[in-house]
Amino acid sequence: MNLSHTLVLVTRPEPQAQALTDAIKKANGQAWSMPMLNIDAIPETQAMRDCLLSLDQFDRIIVTSRPAAKLGMELIEQYWPQLPIHSQWFAIGSSTASELGHYDVRSQFSENGVDSEALLELDTFSKVESEKLLIIKGIGGRGLLEEQLNNLGARVQTLEVYQRSRPVYERNAVVKKLESNSINVILCGSGETLTNLGYYLPMPYRADYRLLVPSERVARQAHSLGFQKVTNTRGASNEVMLQALEAVRE
Repeated sequence: MNLSHTLVLVTRPEPQAQALTDAIKKANGQAWSMPMLNIDAIPETQAMRDCLLSLDQFDRIIVTSRPAAKLGMELIEQYWPQLPIHSQWFAIGSSTASELGHYDVRSQFSENGVDSEALLELDTFSKVESEKLLIIKGIGGRGLLEEQLNNLGARVQTLEVYQRSRPVYERNAVVKKLESNSINVILCGSGETLTNLGYYLPMPYRADYRLLVPSERVARQAHSLGFQKVTNTRGASNEVMLQALEAVRE
């Protein structure tokens, strides 16, 4: 793989941003990290402890993101040196599944997308009535997964393990980074990352850059924000992003 034609701005949160930046450089591309999302662990509360202690009561455990996987498993391992054996684990996207794999958790995920809609399309979610499900996630975000599972008759509980925030930069910092390095591609791994990028990147600049996003939903959001050259990579893993960058020729 040779990415010598690409000059890339990576906007995903750390430490994922640095890992992807390094991978691009290893493939002869040029890349700069400028996270558009901060991820901060939530201090443990009694409600979180109560949920963790009852982990063996859940039929299915769904993990929504890589930070949720990492921070969630760090909490779980404090209480469960050996995980309950009957629970089925699910991940949104292969990257989240890979992160769970670092903790020896085998999870199912959809090959057709990296969002809640794709996960819910798995046949196994057609019959969840009366089952007890846990969603490990960050504060806020989309409520679609919980809403749809409740509608299907599941009993859903959430375990929020981190909070997101928009990083603080000077208002012209993104434009300066893009222009001073002649960047031609921007990578956005989520809708919230894209929203924060839009906060810092004025409308007149948005049509000038190729934007890589992980799903059709985020692609539609990008178009609504004034980005014109939008590529749906159909995934957010480093491997998928590198393959998409290889196809960029402008």
